[in-house]
Amino acid sequence: MRIDPALFNIVTNNLLAIAKEMSADLLRSAYSTVIREAADASTFLADAKGRIIAQSQNIPLHMNSVSPALNGALKKINADALTEDDVIILNDPYNGGQHLSDIYLFSPVFWNGQLIAFSGSVGHHVDLGHSPGFNLYARDIFEERMRFTPITFSLSRDWNGGLMEQIIRANIRIPDDTIGDINAQLIANETGRRRLHQLLERYGKESILAICEQFLDYTETAMRRSISQVPDGRYYGTDQADDDGIGDTPVVIQVCLNVSGDTLTVDFEGSSPQVKTAINVPWASTVSSTYSALKMILSDPLIPFNDGAYRPIQITAPKGSIVNPIEFAPVEGRNVLVMRIFQAILKALFQAIPHRVPAPGYDQRTELDMHWRGDKFYAISEQLGGGYGAGPNNDGADQLDDPLGNCKNTPVETLEIATPFLRVTRYELRPDSGGAGATRGGLGAYRSYEFLEDDVHVSVYSDRFKYPAPGILGGHDGACAFLKVTRVNGDEEFLPPKGSAVVHRGDRLEMAIGGGAGYGSPLDRPRNLVELDIERRKVTPEAAEKLYGLLPEKERHL
Repeated sequence: MRIDPALFNIVTNNLLAIAKEMSADLLRSAYSTVIREAADASTFLADAKGRIIAQSQNIPLHMNSVSPALNGALKKINADALTEDDVIILNDPYNGGQHLSDIYLFSPVFWNGQLIAFSGSVGHHVDLGHSPGFNLYARDIFEERMRFTPITFSLSRDWNGGLMEQIIRANIRIPDDTIGDINAQLIANETGRRRLHQLLERYGKESILAICEQFLDYTETAMRRSISQVPDGRYYGTDQADDDGIGDTPVVIQVCLNVSGDTLTVDFEGSSPQVKTAINVPWASTVSSTYSALKMILSDPLIPFNDGAYRPIQITAPKGSIVNPIEFAPVEGRNVLVMRIFQAILKALFQAIPHRVPAPGYDQRTELDMHWRGDKFYAISEQLGGGYGAGPNNDGADQLDDPLGNCKNTPVETLEIATPFLRVTRYELRPDSGGAGATRGGLGAYRSYEFLEDDVHVSVYSDRFKYPAPGILGGHDGACAFLKVTRVNGDEEFLPPKGSAVVHRGDRLEMAIGGGAGYGSPLDRPRNLVELDIERRKVTPEAAEKLYGLLPEKERHL
């Protein structure tokens, strides 16, 4: 079927706009701060075969994991028996999901009795039962959260007080927030279905389906063109996490990129074996991290990402490795390692196209989960990023979520309203935390909390407490992170990057977040930029003198 180019542009931009509108409705309707404020959720449209056609530009780690999730679901359920009253629910890491906190909801879209598409969403849920927050020592996924293998439930029968809602409510601490967030996902799905119906009515089923096929081909062509610009060859990259939370041995990600013409294979042979703690990376997260890194570095940012872009890329990893664990290894803290996958791939690409790859950033999601029981249960999830790495022609951005997470900053005022058991006493950039260089690494931050009640359970997963973001081409490393508790009696405890603690009234918790690496020799940084860094308190005068060779102020004005 021949498609008019103007119509192709109109319809594909409509599809992308639908995904964005779904996202806006989800975020506006959500209850929890992690979705409403931090925007830890994504939305998408897929065809009846489970191929992603359009998605909102929210969370890259979500976006590029939708196909494994939906295809995992379609292997387990009878798609021919679906109706528009049905919803597919999934969070199982061993059936296409990522970690159990991320719930995928897929709503079928029919037209004249035929299954045409799926309208879907995924959101991070602070509480789904079992351990409060992150359980480093979970022996398997059954100790982490409620598990939904791919199943369908009826909206009219099983929700709004029905059996499915009752089961979820009975097994979680904060049912109003969790059920409210699931309702927000269902609202987003309905928005997608309604808008897609309108598009089908206006342009017809045959045209829409043909345009979707061409849209997939278009992104495939764009990705092949991008890969073909990389010189043929094998390129190797390695990155490491501090440890597994028990021992001192680093956890290593090893990757080999094999570029041949317009195709690319990614092999994780040589990566560490899976570990006993809950930082293993399920296959969907490994795939998503890989696609995201390749998209960000290789592809034109104006080219949308859908299933067509994945066709030229093949990914393999040994079963039983840290990036492809055997069922049912715990995976709740997989964010510790997804950015190590990302950086290993960037290090490999640096060998081939160095002018397009920035220095490593702090590139680590620090998640602080805090639970307290007063007159009712309260739970909050803080998503903290850090400094980005410097590029060849730009300084790294300050204090942003990692590139795969892309969550927004949660305002202090909103956090304090939602959590009566704490207040934030400090949130400011951390001077000198960005690696020195001709272009400087982005700064991390200090975020400090004072606790107003006893018996607050705090859990954390983070990294780069030992191994900083490494500078390149003469650039300096970024600063490492640390986490400190100051007890009400003045005693100080430095906590590990993975684990949990109990704090009480008057205790203070300080998270010092790491910075990005520098690019090029600091001595090549223009003097006026160093002086501007001092003026903006991003670099101290002492560091400017030591690292950048800037004369003391009294000598500069002689």
